[in-house]
Amino acid sequence: SRPHAYLVATMRPLLLLLFTFALTAAHAAEPFSLATLTTAAKDVKTLRVTFTQVKHLAILDEPVTSPGVIEISRPLRAVRWEYTGKSVLLFKGGHLRRFGAEGKEETITAKEQGVNSVIKQMEAFIDGNWSGMDELFIITPAADGSAQLDFAPKTPDLAKYITSLRIRWRADLSAPESMLLVAAGDDRTEFRFDVPQVGLDLPAARFEKP
Repeated sequence: SRPHAYLVATMRPLLLLLFTFALTAAHAAEPFSLATLTTAAKDVKTLRVTFTQVKHLAILDEPVTSPGVIEISRPLRAVRWEYTGKSVLLFKGGHLRRFGAEGKEETITAKEQGVNSVIKQMEAFIDGNWSGMDELFIITPAADGSAQLDFAPKTPDLAKYITSLRIRWRADLSAPESMLLVAAGDDRTEFRFDVPQVGLDLPAARFEKP
C-alpha cells in the first residue's frame, strides 16, 4: 500500500545512517549523542550487517518475520538493502533502483510518496552531511545518557504513518542492537541486528543488481 511504501522509504535511509554513526562512536570521548555519532561516521568505509525484522500487525494474529542484510560502501557511494528472498533496494551514483522477489526491476517515479526523501537521505548518508534529518523528526537522546535515541515525527503527514521510533545501541556502541518502529493503529515493526562486519571488500557488482 502507499502508506506502507512511504513508511519503508522514510525509515530505511534513517536506519542506514544510524548504523554507520555507531560503528566508531565507542572511540569518542564525548557523551552519547547524535552529534557524536555523526562525527564517528566519517571513519567508516564499508559495512555489512544481517538483521531480522519482526512485524506485529493489528490485523494478524501472528507476527511476520523477515531476515535481511544491509551493505554500505562509501567509496562506491552505494547502498544495498535486501530482504532475503523478497526485495532489494539499490542506491548508487545518485540513482535509486528497486527489485522485486523475482529479481525484476520495478519502476520508481518521483511521484511516489517518500522517493525524494529516500534519495535525499541516501545522498546525505554517503556525503556524511546529516543536517537535513531534523527536518523530519524531533530527535531526543535518553535522559540517563544511555545509548538510545527517540524520534518523533514533526509533521502531521508523517505522523499518519509513524507514531514513534526508538533505537538502542549495543553496550560497546559497535552497532545498533534493536529498533522499534510504531505506526498508526499501533502496528509495530522491530529490527534485531547482528554483530556488524566493517571494512569488507564490497565489489561494485553488489550494487548493480540483486
